[in-house]
Amino acid sequence: MRILRSIKTNWARTCSCKVSQVRCPKDEEEIIALVKEANKHGKRLKVVGGGDSYNDIFCPEEGGILLSLKAMDRVLEVDKRLNRVTFEAGIMMPDLIRYLKKEGLSLSNLGTNIFDNLAGACSTGYHGSGINYSIFSSFVTAFEIITPTGEKRRIEKGDDAFAIYAVGLGVLGIITKITLQCEPYFKLEVIEKKMPFEQIEAEFEQLLAKNDHFKFIWVPHTKDFMVWLGNRTDKPRSSGFKKFMTYFTTGLLINNLFHEFLLFFASFRRSLVPRINRLMSRILLPKYSESVYDAHWAFFLPHLLKQDVVEYAFDIKDTFKVFKEVIAMIEEKGIYVDTPVEVRFVKGDNYWMSPSYGMDSCWIGTKIHFPYYRRPEYQRYFTEIDTILLRYRGRPHWGKQFRITTEDFKRAYPKWDAFWNYVDQEDPNRILQYGFIRRLRGREA
Repeated sequence: MRILRSIKTNWARTCSCKVSQVRCPKDEEEIIALVKEANKHGKRLKVVGGGDSYNDIFCPEEGGILLSLKAMDRVLEVDKRLNRVTFEAGIMMPDLIRYLKKEGLSLSNLGTNIFDNLAGACSTGYHGSGINYSIFSSFVTAFEIITPTGEKRRIEKGDDAFAIYAVGLGVLGIITKITLQCEPYFKLEVIEKKMPFEQIEAEFEQLLAKNDHFKFIWVPHTKDFMVWLGNRTDKPRSSGFKKFMTYFTTGLLINNLFHEFLLFFASFRRSLVPRINRLMSRILLPKYSESVYDAHWAFFLPHLLKQDVVEYAFDIKDTFKVFKEVIAMIEEKGIYVDTPVEVRFVKGDNYWMSPSYGMDSCWIGTKIHFPYYRRPEYQRYFTEIDTILLRYRGRPHWGKQFRITTEDFKRAYPKWDAFWNYVDQEDPNRILQYGFIRRLRGREA
């Protein structure tokens, strides 16, 4: 087991922390020894994934131990009959996706960021879009964990405990193995087209029902909306040139480098943002575009700009009420928003700490960019988003920013108290309950 000391920073550089020890176990036995050491000496542990969260969920506290699973990244078992694959929990999603493609398999749904760590994606409610698909943990058929007291445990889909562990926030144990339900390899035909907001609202039920995957975006300070429709297809892939133009020229050069250059000037004069948004909308939002890609490429959105993000899930029936309030707030408060607002849809589930618990959900996400590490003032905007979503009992993405209280969480999550009572039973010494978790619970220690 390697032991490192360093300052750890997340991808977006929105959070950092001094770490006295980073442990990199190679197997379950080393994890068990570490857990028992933490219990014996009263230390706290925090498992870190890919560092893609925007808040400080990844940060241990002073004197605590950061545990990295990056050395545990093997493929353990493939069941071609059932299309199931078991991975060690430390594998990164790009490696997992490449392996599945080699085996002729695909994940049924992905988010726009495909660089997460597998265990982290399951623990924080990672999701894509498509009303027939729940959050990523719904594809898990079994977890194997080391409990906070150092015991091995297997939780399978169908067990009563699965609903508790599916989104465990890293407090119920250290996940070591995950079995995923996959499907035969598939391609997606992606249609992107501008559509007036009134038409999106009028045709909303059809857009949800007739497409495997559907989302829409709005470019703030404009009337420009775009729908993104993804459906499984046997059509041939789009040409390599089109893929190059989409992901390198449009995605990286224009949407990242050129956009960052413009936003750098807007960081000094925020009133430039509406004009930049109109320009980028004309360049990037197609009136109509059709493409066919391998599924994971279709879901993926290349993004290099540092940013901070807030995203909430809420009952899908309130989609347009909430969205109209967000539009009105931006206009009335005179807030400049320099990136599109994205709206996605997720099937409900019964996982206690899932933002989609008990309801088909709309997820509304918005971000602010940091061009060349310059940070415009944006906390007022995020606070206004929090305020709107709290009126609808919105539930924030666990890996993104939020400023809501324990009482707000209790109102939003029917199983809130039951979950934390279970956590306390499983972790009597609270070795996995560090600063971020204690703040969620409204506790000082």
